Amino acid sequence: MRNAAEVQLGELLIAEGLVSERQIAEAVAGQPAGSAYVPLGRMLVDRKVITARQLALVLERSDKRLKLGEVLRRNGSINEEQLEFALQEQRRVRRPLGEVLMKLGYVTEETMRQALCLQLGVPYVDLDAMMLDKSLTRLINLNYARRHWLVPVALMGQALTVSMDDPTKTATVEELSQLTGFVVNVVTSSHAAIKRAFKRLYDQPLDPGKLGGGGVQIETIAVDGYPEGDSRTGPKSRYVDEYFQDRKADEAVRQLIAIAVERRSSDIHLETLSGRLHIRFRVDGVLQELDLGPLQHNADASAREIISRVKVLGKLDISERRRPQDGSFRVRLERDGETHSVDFRVSILPSYYGESCVLRILDKKNAPTTIDQLGFSVEISSQLRLLMKRTTGVILVTGPTGSGKSTTLYSALVTAYRPEIRVLTAEDPIEYVYEQFSQSEVNDRIGNTFARYLRAFLRHDPEVIMIGEIRDEETAEMAFRAAQTGHLLLSTLHTNDAVSTVTRLLDMKVDSNLLASSLLGVLGQRLARTVCTECRRPYQPAPELVREFFAEVPAGLEFYQGAGCAACNYTGYRGRTSIAELWVPSQQDVILISKGANSDELRKSARRSTISMAQDVLERLAAGRTNLEELIRVMPYSAVYLFRELSKDRFPSTGLTP
Repeated sequence: MRNAAEVQLGELLIAEGLVSERQIAEAVAGQPAGSAYVPLGRMLVDRKVITARQLALVLERSDKRLKLGEVLRRNGSINEEQLEFALQEQRRVRRPLGEVLMKLGYVTEETMRQALCLQLGVPYVDLDAMMLDKSLTRLINLNYARRHWLVPVALMGQALTVSMDDPTKTATVEELSQLTGFVVNVVTSSHAAIKRAFKRLYDQPLDPGKLGGGGVQIETIAVDGYPEGDSRTGPKSRYVDEYFQDRKADEAVRQLIAIAVERRSSDIHLETLSGRLHIRFRVDGVLQELDLGPLQHNADASAREIISRVKVLGKLDISERRRPQDGSFRVRLERDGETHSVDFRVSILPSYYGESCVLRILDKKNAPTTIDQLGFSVEISSQLRLLMKRTTGVILVTGPTGSGKSTTLYSALVTAYRPEIRVLTAEDPIEYVYEQFSQSEVNDRIGNTFARYLRAFLRHDPEVIMIGEIRDEETAEMAFRAAQTGHLLLSTLHTNDAVSTVTRLLDMKVDSNLLASSLLGVLGQRLARTVCTECRRPYQPAPELVREFFAEVPAGLEFYQGAGCAACNYTGYRGRTSIAELWVPSQQDVILISKGANSDELRKSARRSTISMAQDVLERLAAGRTNLEELIRVMPYSAVYLFRELSKDRFPSTGLTP
């Protein structure tokens, strides 16, 4: 006799068009009388009428899954009285039913898990008897596996099988499928077997260790210079006192900040998901999950309070959850026995499950100094220093978001500064404060735009002007007019390569003659991660990747990658290096620009006056500082194409086609 939940399940499957009434009737009739109880959904999966994934999705949406206690009672593992007592105990201690049943001694872990597998339609396997492929750890890194208590078991075609300690976490399965690109099949085993399998695969225990702030201790948190606890005038939400009293959330924020600073993170990403807080740190330009241990559990339980605490620090309205907000605060922390200040930019964004938060970290310890410390090649650095000695003209830095353009601008200003000159900047926002510059922050809400600041700057008699970005026609026109009146102007632009700057500025209606006479040079740059020196080893990249960079297999060139270690958080990379191209227009280039020549003609001419990115990359690749996987990720394709041409002369061919 089927219970009401299974009758409703059958109706749902029919409504979804997955089964017919005849198939359900055949499945019910196919179970012999007196045999071990098998749920309807499992019988349909066993008969291959539906897949386990289809069943899981229907059960997830409808919440019609047969309860674990009912499965155990029906298969004779417990009786009705034991189930009732266990349910009463569960309500008292507020723990999962399976855990309560095991504590009472009614079932063993293996019995409970096998019943859970029957309930979910998930296979139960003996991990101790299986051969595990260590190469699968490159698909699921140590921290992700440890956080979700899972191990990769097998990869067959496009199907990845993982053993999960809690196979009910369908959100994790979906996320893992998106991250790996494979269809994920779930199995489970005993808790102890999963721990042993994890140690065999990753050579480390599964039990999460505590990840603290190391040598970084937060001394106090200040909001725009006011220490925590100071009374401040201005409107406050009626909820502020409530959240200030939540010390668990406050301590979680402090630990996250300490971890981020110690790990050299540029951002902390806090995303509110269903029942948890997804915490990631952007390290070397790539988001990473760290093993946070107990801190992750505390954050999951206090997700809303943690976001609210950050909003309070950034002087934002914590009662407003429908609109994006931006703010800032400052942290004073003790590092190596000295006290340092670190600024944070806060951005809050409403999302489906709640609010998401990004904290941008602006550590003055990492503030740019001079061009020589940016990691450019000797040739590019010397050319940039010569350009910075010019008194008039425009120098532009191009590249996508996150390619280090602002850092290069600050370094160029520090290099050019002398006590007898005045430097004015307009930034959005001001990232690092320098005493020798007069810095202004753009605020579109009150009309303080880049163009408006440019007009005002010309009345303050500066020698050098820095504009954070040329993003509209008015700013572009004003910038080149300022260069014509005896000023050296530095700015950034979003283009794929240096020569594309001309096309972009012409689209902004900058006069071609004005552009030709004022443009001193364009630096196009990217940031590529460097291979971790602690775990670096030779390897052979995929043939199709080699074909992207080399017309023929090079002889005498050894490729390196990081195997993954604690120093690089098992990514194989630690730190970043600048790769760049510098175009200083020649007389021929200037003539072509003023004549309005097409981009192909200009590009061909500019190759003779450009220190190419391909040339810069060749040096770093030969030294083993980076690898092809990272270069294909960050380099524009025009530079990859040129790399293929230059590599013919640099590396002799083996005579083989890759």
